[in-house]
Amino acid sequence: LHATKNLTIEILAGRFNEASTSIERALFPDLAKTVEPPKAEATFHWALRPPDGTFHGKVYTDGSRLDGPYTSIARLGWAFVVVDSSGAIIAKAYGVPPRWITDIPGAEAWAVLQAAMCAEPGTAYRIDCQPCVDAIHKGRAAATAGHCPLARVFGLIFAAIDDTDPELFVWMPAHTRQEDVGEKLLGDLSQLTHQDRELNDVADSLAKQAVEEHRVPINIRSKIKE
Repeated sequence: LHATKNLTIEILAGRFNEASTSIERALFPDLAKTVEPPKAEATFHWALRPPDGTFHGKVYTDGSRLDGPYTSIARLGWAFVVVDSSGAIIAKAYGVPPRWITDIPGAEAWAVLQAAMCAEPGTAYRIDCQPCVDAIHKGRAAATAGHCPLARVFGLIFAAIDDTDPELFVWMPAHTRQEDVGEKLLGDLSQLTHQDRELNDVADSLAKQAVEEHRVPINIRSKIKE
């Protein structure tokens, strides 16, 4: 028993020394190099398609990033949900942005673009990304200036919303609680409603669902995080 115990200690010590050398000399393989890159092309999927592929109502958009802050495995998704004047959901869509969209503000902006390309004039928007709303309110020249990281996507957005009043794009708080209804204010100073909260949650869930389309397998994610 004593000999077996000593042998076990020697084996473990040997493994520790090997591991230490590998760490000191950076000989461990870079697992990030084995990860498939995000989808190069954007995707669009209807979860609920309106009859003519277009809609008029109120749009709730959202973008999602899962598995951050590890850049090699982080993936993005977007979604939007539309309700009519009675509050009934008439359209839902989701997908992944193109590879050149690399962060949450970009995914949020891409969601706005996808909705705008299907929206009829007079459609209103509830967006929980303050920079997106601010960019639209400031106008095309400011949003597409050379120093703006999302100039490319906002160039596409302004082409799609050319005849839409910027005041129809309203910021709303994200990740609210039930007690926030009637208390928190939107960007137009209206009070948060149950509909606002529920539809924002639906858009958030759809955006997370979209990420699964190109999410890194869990065994690889776990190894990289470890």
